[in-house]
Amino acid sequence: MIQWFKEVIQDSIVFKAFMGLMVVSFGIWGIGDVITPGIDPNIAIQGGRFEVRATDLQRRFQAQLERMRENLGAEAIADPALKQMVLNNTVEELRRTAITNMAAFELGIDVTPERVRDNITARSAFKDETGTFNPLKFSEVLIQNQLTETGFTKLVEDDLRQQTLLNPIGVSAGVPQSMAEILFSYRSETRVADTLLVAADAMAAPEAPTEKQVKKTYDENITAFTAPEYRTIKGVAITTNDLVPINSIDESAVRAFYDENAERYRTPETRKLSQLVFETKEQAEAARVFMAPGDDLSKIAAKAKIGPPIDLGERTLADPIIKPFGDAVKIAVNEISQPLQTDLGWHLLQVSSITPEQVTPYEDVKDKVRQTLANDKGTDALFEASVRLEDEVAAGTPFDEIAKAIGGRYIIFNSIDRQGNNSSGVMIVEPVLSLVAPDKIYATAFSTPVGTESTLIEFQGGYYILRVESVTSPAPKPLEAVRSDVVKMWEKEQRLAAAKIVAEKISADVSPSVTMTSIADKDKRLSYAKLGPITRFGESLSKDYVVDAKRVGPDMLNRLFSAKADDKVISPVLGGYLVARLKEIIPAKAEGDLAQTFTDIQLSTRNAIGQDLLQQFSTAIAVRYPATINSQVIADLGGGVAQ
Repeated sequence: MIQWFKEVIQDSIVFKAFMGLMVVSFGIWGIGDVITPGIDPNIAIQGGRFEVRATDLQRRFQAQLERMRENLGAEAIADPALKQMVLNNTVEELRRTAITNMAAFELGIDVTPERVRDNITARSAFKDETGTFNPLKFSEVLIQNQLTETGFTKLVEDDLRQQTLLNPIGVSAGVPQSMAEILFSYRSETRVADTLLVAADAMAAPEAPTEKQVKKTYDENITAFTAPEYRTIKGVAITTNDLVPINSIDESAVRAFYDENAERYRTPETRKLSQLVFETKEQAEAARVFMAPGDDLSKIAAKAKIGPPIDLGERTLADPIIKPFGDAVKIAVNEISQPLQTDLGWHLLQVSSITPEQVTPYEDVKDKVRQTLANDKGTDALFEASVRLEDEVAAGTPFDEIAKAIGGRYIIFNSIDRQGNNSSGVMIVEPVLSLVAPDKIYATAFSTPVGTESTLIEFQGGYYILRVESVTSPAPKPLEAVRSDVVKMWEKEQRLAAAKIVAEKISADVSPSVTMTSIADKDKRLSYAKLGPITRFGESLSKDYVVDAKRVGPDMLNRLFSAKADDKVISPVLGGYLVARLKEIIPAKAEGDLAQTFTDIQLSTRNAIGQDLLQQFSTAIAVRYPATINSQVIADLGGGVAQ
């Protein structure tokens, strides 16, 4: 999210949790339940005296999309389902803001202008190097995020009102000491056991199976030997690069574009500026009197016993931050300006350096210009080709002929599964997969009914459409085709069965007078190791002990933590069987490193209870304070995405 929004919510954990619950609850309440006709077409959401204008919703929606584009790429943003999700979440977030505002207003919760002002001036995003609120920096941040001061002030006011309403609910959550102790004991109790691992691979290889045994294994595990569904797919893909190759752009067109857009390739002069700000002209003139030859603003400030100068950074003459200064910024390097007035007070300016204007030569950018022209021309051609593609598909024209006619790529996948493999398990290579994510192609192919075409699907730089020509349903592979795999499975089962018999015999032989190490010394098929201290989740709480993954598993841990001291347990583990004798039960104590664990459990439990309270509260106020949503505005904003 853009920086100002991070600043808005960064200090309100409860508010962020609440808004998360609001988005989740959207799936339960839905937009449809609160849509009412007859709303002002300029209003997207209305709740009592609080409303969200269509322009505000659009700005918020576009900001969310931009964030998604930065994180996931342009191709993801082209997905209508993702746009729908972002739009729905944005609408729901703003609807819940209206709901909580209505509830707060009825309860008499108000936010004074002074509180809003203090909140804004306290934000680090608007402070200079001295830690002082800087009005120019405040204006700059708002400009960068396309916000007005009025709009941002309203955001802060809404947030403060909601925090006042919601924070006490989450903060009031408490955790009984007994509950925290029970949870801590359950999670942090550890156990130690002597173990013998009976690996299936260590068992003697069985004799070759009979035909009856092979057939039985095959029948009992038929799903493992069933071929997946296969589909034969044809399609057409069109891209801007295919329709308008970069080498099709003439040199004369490139040169003309460069000349007509010279400003793009010119870096204007910049000046590094600093300033001193005063309330009156007299104060500014009095400070300038202290100036001696060679003094800069820092020395003037020190002599005048005022705060240090404010660094305005590198600025062009057209920069809105310094525009109010007019021609006063056109002073020589290290020169101090005369006092000048703006809406913010009286100023003394100094230019510490000037970076001259720079022009990027034509030869340095002509390749990029050619690509830009090809992309622009290709975008127009892509639209025309996409319309023709849909028309030709509707007319029943074969896909290979369509691709040839419109300059697209013909796509064909013969008998592929959902992972793009053929019947031999080999990945199909298709050039279009270098343009479109394979999983999206396969998802489209397996969600389109046989004999029909998919919709025209957009990806970065183009479109594609697929047709499912035929489907081969899942079917068991013939026994002869998988005989070797069946035999391997049977042999594995036999070795595991043998390992289980050995484990059961060992368990019977182990007694208080017989150690597991002595048993392992006599039988080289066995492997001894001490297991633990280990939690019931298979984790070690000590940095000095690493859990042997071959000796743990859900069933083994369940049996071990149900046993008493000196009890023996047998359990299947990955690749064999484990015989364990419980040696020690170590109760959890909130000491040392575990002291922090206990604190963390208390905090996480309190947060969970607080979120439950917020969930119940949100359900109640959503019923009591319904917000009205203008469905037409939402649909228009989504460009047909929102329904």
